[in-house]
Amino acid sequence: MSKKTWAARALALTCSAAMLVPLAACGGGTNDAGKITLSYLSWDNEQTSKPYIDEFEKENPDIKIDFSYSPPTSEYLSTLQTRLVGNQAPDVFIITSENRDDLIDNGYAKDLTDEPFMKNISQANKDFLARDGKVYGMSIISWASGVSYNKDLLKQVGYDEPPANWDDFLTLCKKLKAAGIEPLLEPNADEPSRFIDAFQGSILTKKNIDPTTLINENPQKPGTDELDAVKAYARLYDEGGVTRDTVGIGGDDMRTQFTTGQVAMIVDGAWAFSTYEQSGMNWGFAPMPKLGDDYEQWVQGSASPGWAIYSKLDGDKLKAAEKFLTFMSSKWALDAHNKAGDAVTVTDYQGTVMDQYKQVFEQNIQTGKYYLHTNYYSKPDVLKSELKAQNQQLVQGQITPAQYAKNLDEKMSSAQ
Repeated sequence: MSKKTWAARALALTCSAAMLVPLAACGGGTNDAGKITLSYLSWDNEQTSKPYIDEFEKENPDIKIDFSYSPPTSEYLSTLQTRLVGNQAPDVFIITSENRDDLIDNGYAKDLTDEPFMKNISQANKDFLARDGKVYGMSIISWASGVSYNKDLLKQVGYDEPPANWDDFLTLCKKLKAAGIEPLLEPNADEPSRFIDAFQGSILTKKNIDPTTLINENPQKPGTDELDAVKAYARLYDEGGVTRDTVGIGGDDMRTQFTTGQVAMIVDGAWAFSTYEQSGMNWGFAPMPKLGDDYEQWVQGSASPGWAIYSKLDGDKLKAAEKFLTFMSSKWALDAHNKAGDAVTVTDYQGTVMDQYKQVFEQNIQTGKYYLHTNYYSKPDVLKSELKAQNQQLVQGQITPAQYAKNLDEKMSSAQ
């Protein structure tokens, strides 16, 4: 488990997707007189959040957490917005790409840049929740996708693992296809291609472009910006490595075909590792291929959502909120996240990951060599939806990469 760890676990465990649930209703303590009450709105549900809250209250007996939950993503964003504008702001809440700009623009999130608990937060996680050199949230986890592969099927065509270069990767796909083996599936029915983001991260690095500056472009051109990456990706289908009729495949179907030996490779992430293990298959996990020897090997990925402190807090409430974030970056909390399978990226923390995940974890997650296009432009929800739509047309051969870029730019221009 890693991708969107907060959202994935909350969705899987939620007992009511439409209710804002206070933790106290499930059995809070009664001896709270004289304690500082700290309100906390999360999109991790009670089952996920309670162990952290219990331990925090044990270590800080003078503070009581008033917990409430709203499921991700749109319902949580709506709930938080309603509370903020209705003068019922939670003291601590979740900040992520979809609400980051609004929280910063309206002055809801406190500047955490110089707080002691931010000292060991990785730079990539800071950048995710930053604006103009100031950091407004504490993110301690990152996720990354890559290429999951069936070792037995690859061996049938003479490979131990997917090649690191895109040209060689495309050759592998063609060899698999010639051998009667389905080479690769992506969840194109659910989301835009992960290859494009991986390529784009390496392209920006080679050009020495800081992606955090892209949001300041006027007008923003997310399609034009990634055109070279899209051109490279289109070769997967234009050259026949993968057939165009796979465009309707979703994530669940993709994993079913993978675990039953019907496809050699899929584009997936650590959130699916338990499914592979349960199937008993012989599998591996590799980074996305790089565009060439003069590019670095990047993956699609992102820092995970973080915690923000309401900007108007002061006095004992502010001190309590700061203690809570200090605890959430403590060894106890980091160990708990690591045990749950999260990729902890705090710089002074040494966690453990599955053997199959080590290369991506060490090469990409710990070094920040991951990229998610929607993190660096305004209206990320609109952008993601349009990226998926254009990607599906591209895979089907209905548009060219240039048309993809043009259509995307026009859509995002009208959405500003």
